[in-house]
Parts: sequence; structure tokens; C-alpha cells
Amino acid sequence: MKKSFLRQLISGSTPPARADFHGFLDRVMSNDVGKSEVVAFLAGLSAKPLCPENINNFVSYYFQVTPAKFLKGTEGAVNIVGTGGGGISTFNISTAAAFVASAAGAKVLKSGSAAYTSQCGSLDVLDALGVPMPTNESQLIDMVDKFGLGFIPASHYGLLLKQLVVKALPLSFRDIAGFINTIGPLLCPYEVSAQLIGVGHLEQMEVFSKVFAKHRSSRTLLVHADCGMDEFCSIGVNYCRLIDDDNHRFSLSSRNLGFGGGSLTNLAGGTIPENAQILRDVLNGQRQGEERDTVLLNSAGVLFLAGVTETIEEGIRLAALTIDDGRAIRQLDRIIEWGSWLELNKRPLATLV
Repeated sequence: MKKSFLRQLISGSTPPARADFHGFLDRVMSNDVGKSEVVAFLAGLSAKPLCPENINNFVSYYFQVTPAKFLKGTEGAVNIVGTGGGGISTFNISTAAAFVASAAGAKVLKSGSAAYTSQCGSLDVLDALGVPMPTNESQLIDMVDKFGLGFIPASHYGLLLKQLVVKALPLSFRDIAGFINTIGPLLCPYEVSAQLIGVGHLEQMEVFSKVFAKHRSSRTLLVHADCGMDEFCSIGVNYCRLIDDDNHRFSLSSRNLGFGGGSLTNLAGGTIPENAQILRDVLNGQRQGEERDTVLLNSAGVLFLAGVTETIEEGIRLAALTIDDGRAIRQLDRIIEWGSWLELNKRPLATLV
């Protein structure tokens, strides 16, 4: 049965049945599979075009094992994250937008990862900036309470992911688990009220629309920039799907939003220290042009979903003001200072509040 399942997954013309998919994952969780089977499973999923059936089967089992939690104090929180895999490797735009939007009044609970399709993932750049990563839920709750912003550590993700990572050793998970990275926005371990999800390929918009409509526990805005980015871009046209009680399709032209175009090369990311410097320069107002404009647009999406503004256009203006009056860079520096205080005290946060 196990061989027929993997054969069907890898080379079959139709996706495996839900019972067979879940049966294989049952064996993963009970340590009844070898490394070769897990590698074949992950590589097989990653090599095939995304399909709603495989995503639904994986996600439903993932939350069956580890249900999403509600985190105290995160009512109204928005997550902003991308699927990766777009044609352009940028600096950490969604991470910068999380700082701006939270400084402007939104509550943000951001998921993310280390680098997968770029040199520098969100967790990488946060570490380089000196932003503390909560080590437990008490610290994460305190972070959200103090700053309206929390970053979810990789260690808080579900047991199934941890089991797959261990089973794949010594192979690097990022080398064989493109499927997991792509559907990562669906695996947030905490409940949020809304999500801004960047999609790396236009043809995947329909797939994710179907999946989010099925699994939706929050309002979701999917976006793909026509330049190939898995987030809003201030250059060109952005294709959007808003999934709430309905599924609304619309597009946003950057020029109609007041942006002047520019060069995509200015959005390119680099090494971890380079990306950290770009992010800080955007937040403190020293970097203008496409970098700033694209962060403004993504921040506006979060502010709109959080209900802080009624429109994305209004969100752009508020985000710009938040950078210009210094709130955005103060948000970053205050969180860094908070992390230094935690390190200095070296005591569990629960004893400090």
C-alpha cells in the first residue's frame, strides 16, 4: 500500500485519495516510515504542479495533529507572508511592512521562515537587526501586547513539520520541501483575523483561492504582482483576490495609486546584512523610491485588512506618515531594546509581568 501511494503521488495522473494521504502521514507520525519514503514524499509533492487536493489533504492532517491556537491578546491580528518562489528575489518587504503597519495602529502576528528562495528570509533579517525572537508563548503574547507586533518562531509550528524535518535528515529540508514552503502561509500555528498572502506565480492564484475558501477561518487577501513578486509591488499591476464571504477579483495599478514606476533592480535583495540595512533605511526614511513605495503598498494592505483604514489608498497615506514622523523606526528600535532587556534579565517573562 505504501509503495502504491508514493507511486500515485509521484507519477499518477490524479492526486492520491485523502484516506491514502492521511494514512501515509499517520505512519510518519508513528515513526513507521524510513528516510527514503519521506524524501520521496516531499520531493514528489514539490516536483508536481500545485493542486488543491494535495494541499487540502496535507493541511487538514496538519491541523488534525496540531490545531491552530488562539493567542491571548491577538484579537484582530493580521498575518503578512508570501509563498516564495516568484521570479524576483527581493529584500524583506513583508517584514518591513509589518513594522510600518503595526506602528500605524494595526495588530500584526507575522509568520515566516529562514531563507528558502532567497539569500535572506524574514527570520534571518530579524536576527541580523537584533530583533528578539520569542522563545515561548508568554514572550510572544508580551511582544504583541507591548508593540502590536509579534513574530512567530519556527519552533511553534505543528508536530507534523517537525517530524518531517527529522525524518529527512541529514538532507536539508529546504532542498526537498518546496511544497511545504509554498503552502507555508496555510500552516500558521495561531489564529488570526486576516491574512495578506503573496503568491509567487499567477497560475497559483486560482489554486490558493480554492484552498483558502475551503479552509478559511480568517479574511484573506491574495496578491500577485505582474512583475513576478509574491507581494504587492509599486511597479506594474497587482492581481488580487479577496476571500471573505465571497471571492472578489480585482487588480490595482501602481500608477493609479500614485506611484511613479521605477526599476525592479532597486527591490532586489542581497546578503543578510545588506537586507537588514535596506530595511532599516526604509523605516527611518533614508531610502526612497521603489523600496519605500513597495513597503508602503504592502503596509497599506495590512492596514486595510486590520480595519485601521477603509481603503488601501488611505492606508498608503497613513503608512507614509508613519515613516515620515519616525514611528516606524522607533517601533523597530523599541523592540530591539526590549529584546536586550530580556537578555540582560535572563529570567522567564512570566516572572516579569
